[in-house]
Amino acid sequence: MNLGINKVVKEGNGNTLLYTALIAAMAANAIPTVADGFYFSLQQKWKQELQEGKITPEQYWKRDILHYYTITAGYYGVVLLTMLALNKNSFSTNSKILLGLLGGGLVVAVGMKNIQKDKEIEELKKK
Repeated sequence: MNLGINKVVKEGNGNTLLYTALIAAMAANAIPTVADGFYFSLQQKWKQELQEGKITPEQYWKRDILHYYTITAGYYGVVLLTMLALNKNSFSTNSKILLGLLGGGLVVAVGMKNIQKDKEIEELKKK
């Protein structure tokens, strides 16, 4: 798989590549994804288990840290593999596929967040 990175660096545009990667990392961390919704759901479940004494603080933090770093990375890995599987060489097509996948993820993540908020409100009403 040749991504053309060597060509970009040899042409003297290596810094542009680094800046682009950093901007992409900033955007990826700022935009909610399906992975974020899944992570927050798990985190809430573990926090409740911790408060109920079903797990230890050590178990809670191990799970939290492991999943924090793996779930979102896995999501973006699936996005990349999907783009590679579709094997479109056109930038226009690839960018539309990427935006579609990220947009779909954003919608699902926002939906999951709203469901979670509604559940919390219902729990507060019961008290």
